Amino acid sequence: MIHPWQAPLFAQLASRRQHLPHALLLHGRAGLGKTDFALHFAQSLLCETPQADGAACTRCAACGWFEAGHHPDFRWVSLQEEDASEEEGPGEGKTRKAPTQITVDAIRALSGFMTTSTHRQGKRIVLIAPADALNVNAANALLKTLEEPLPGTLFLLVSDEPGRLAATIRSRCQNVRFNLPPVAEAQAWLAAQGVESAPLFLALAGGAPLEARRLALQDAGQRAALLQLLSNPAASLGQLSEQAARMPTPEWIGWLQRWAHDLLEQKLAGQPRYHLDFSEALARMAQRADLYDLLAWERQLRDARRLANHPLNARLLAESLLVPGLAMR
Repeated sequence: MIHPWQAPLFAQLASRRQHLPHALLLHGRAGLGKTDFALHFAQSLLCETPQADGAACTRCAACGWFEAGHHPDFRWVSLQEEDASEEEGPGEGKTRKAPTQITVDAIRALSGFMTTSTHRQGKRIVLIAPADALNVNAANALLKTLEEPLPGTLFLLVSDEPGRLAATIRSRCQNVRFNLPPVAEAQAWLAAQGVESAPLFLALAGGAPLEARRLALQDAGQRAALLQLLSNPAASLGQLSEQAARMPTPEWIGWLQRWAHDLLEQKLAGQPRYHLDFSEALARMAQRADLYDLLAWERQLRDARRLANHPLNARLLAESLLVPGLAMR
């Protein structure tokens, strides 16, 4: 399915279904539903009896195969999330980590698919999502295919961070940019999804509706508890680090990044952007904070975010990242 804010873009692409390039790069910030859109668009192109607006009929044999996940003319290259499972033998008790890169083997595995005739005499579609997870060798292998496109083949590349893609790959794709929907439309959609405090979570997600819904679903009051301690002059570093350690490391670092950004916004523009429910505390702390210290803290948090998934001592990391914030209370 597509989301309401994607309807105009779908109509635009559907009207060009007979004159599409060999590769489209669907890009925009996370939480806008780009992969959902790509799947909806791919199904519409493979549908044997599309509707007047270009959408898939959902009733033909091709739609049945697509929705079942085994259409013979469609391939999805992705990060295959593996369920954590115990290993046997000496390594018993260990878990396998989900992959973080798309490897060259995944691209090479497309060779047979690319060289055989289509089963329904229609298009052949390859979806690569997230495309920015391609490692160097995989990107080079894909580039060779994009340089010599086969007739009737369409590549759909989905990326939150297109800057991480090789310039040679970007240059061989037609860009399709996904913009943030209007605030009122996004809030109405969130309300229809049953999200309470839609304006707050939409702000926390930077205007991305799907990310706002995800944040609302996972919220258990831990963000508020952390920030209440951070803005309370009586709270100790030990209390703060203990609260942070209760959350996944990328999560609490993300909240601190938004907090530091809000302090900068408050100091320079007079209003926060993300943590709207802490506007009074942010205004008070922004008055005390030094601009250069804020910029240094924001850079420290950004560097720490890159290592957030590595095996670190969460408590020690939290203490080192929280000390600058304490000095601003």
